[in-house]
Amino acid sequence: MDVTFRLGTDEDALSASRIIDAALNDLNVRQGRPPLSGSHDEAAPALRHLTRTDGDRFWLACAAGTPVAVGAAFVRGPLSFLGALFVLPEWQGKGVGRALLEKALEGQPPPGGVTALTSSAANPLSNGLYSRHGIYALCPLLTLEGRLDQLTTRPHLGTLEVEPLRPTHIAELTEIDAVVTGTDRSVDHRWLIEEPGHGGWVFRRGGRAVGYAYVGGDGTEGEDVLGPVATLRPQDQSVVLRYCLAELAARGRKEAVLMVPGVNLEAQRLLWQAGFALDGPAGLLCASRPFGRFDRYVLAGDCLM
Repeated sequence: MDVTFRLGTDEDALSASRIIDAALNDLNVRQGRPPLSGSHDEAAPALRHLTRTDGDRFWLACAAGTPVAVGAAFVRGPLSFLGALFVLPEWQGKGVGRALLEKALEGQPPPGGVTALTSSAANPLSNGLYSRHGIYALCPLLTLEGRLDQLTTRPHLGTLEVEPLRPTHIAELTEIDAVVTGTDRSVDHRWLIEEPGHGGWVFRRGGRAVGYAYVGGDGTEGEDVLGPVATLRPQDQSVVLRYCLAELAARGRKEAVLMVPGVNLEAQRLLWQAGFALDGPAGLLCASRPFGRFDRYVLAGDCLM
């Protein structure tokens, strides 16, 4: 059966999230791990956000009119990021993923820019595809999950002050991103602040915004995610994360999930000591060249970084 390619729309977000679910479950089963316990329907809002901000980079492969694969990317200044590349099991190995990768990232990166994505270290076929397109493993990503029993006490913030995130903070958040990830994520901040179930905090020192943290992530890691989290100084990661996790506990949350770059030693140290553990195999942050300061960043998830 022939495969055709078309741009996706808002109405395709749920179908795309279910393709993600099926592809990840297939990978788990083939590698002797249990299937996912939840549903990736929670990723649909983030995918819908990409259709609205980067609709010319949200592609579907279809067989007889039915979507069988999705490839979606976004561009934020010098960064082009592949937020999703998933193919239903029966269509893998037929060149569909490669075609979607090239369509979603056509013309990227710009001169002086960088292309990036996240991947599972347990998926050598996908990582080989990315490497052949000049996107190489940059650092490990650890999805750490744990109970909040040991993190219920709010830490002393020292010179930091905290307030709830509001849309009026977006310009300040963009200044933090310029230092930490080298990108302008203002359109994503607006979505993260306004999307139901999200929200978060901005942290100040001497009146200047020096960090932010969100609850809910991009949906790809479930509802208990804390992220993205960014601080101008890596040493602020620990106190900011402790504050946020204590806030979650006070709201009745029992567990939390964080996607931590391996170079973020402050976050790792806090979470390992609090009894957190790896949730599945390590991931990879892959890029066409080094970028960002990921020793002071916790990701939103696989879709929106």
